[in-house]
Amino acid sequence: MKKFILIALLALNFQVKAQNYKVKPEGLRDAIDSTKTYVVLPIENKTAKALYEETLKYINKNYKNAEEVIKGKIENEYLKFVSYDPKFTELKVGYNKIPWNIKYTVELNFKDGKVKYEVIEIEIKNEGDYTLAFQGSGMSFYIYKKNGELKMPDAKTNIEEYFNNRIKSLSEFLQGKTSEDKW
Repeated sequence: MKKFILIALLALNFQVKAQNYKVKPEGLRDAIDSTKTYVVLPIENKTAKALYEETLKYINKNYKNAEEVIKGKIENEYLKFVSYDPKFTELKVGYNKIPWNIKYTVELNFKDGKVKYEVIEIEIKNEGDYTLAFQGSGMSFYIYKKNGELKMPDAKTNIEEYFNNRIKSLSEFLQGKTSEDKW
């Protein structure tokens, strides 16, 4: 019984600390508090200035044209950048698997010891220029039906994994958990 309680407490602690998105009919939401459209990354022992500067390094290392993707900034407080990922996922539609592209805008706000990460715009389209919406009806592509029933579970899972991997990557970089090139 004691082992069960210990495992349950550890699992609960992991869930509380995990900063992830969930796909809901309304869009991306914090996995723990679905009223929030953002997640907060706790990065202990770093000032807002240090987090801002490290995030600029992260963007420069991960984007070919960092200056083109950054769309707004207030030194040591705020960054806004746009990402585009062609063919970020394939989804089964009928009998075919169709590749989908994603374009999204992220806003980051910095405070001592934490970063607020929010996807403020998201557009998912296929090669035929059809949009994948979070919720809809009729013949269009959507993840949830109007009544809230999940229609495309693979899309939900793939989008969650995609954004949660981005959050994890940034968080690990800011915590210094990534391996640097060893010369």
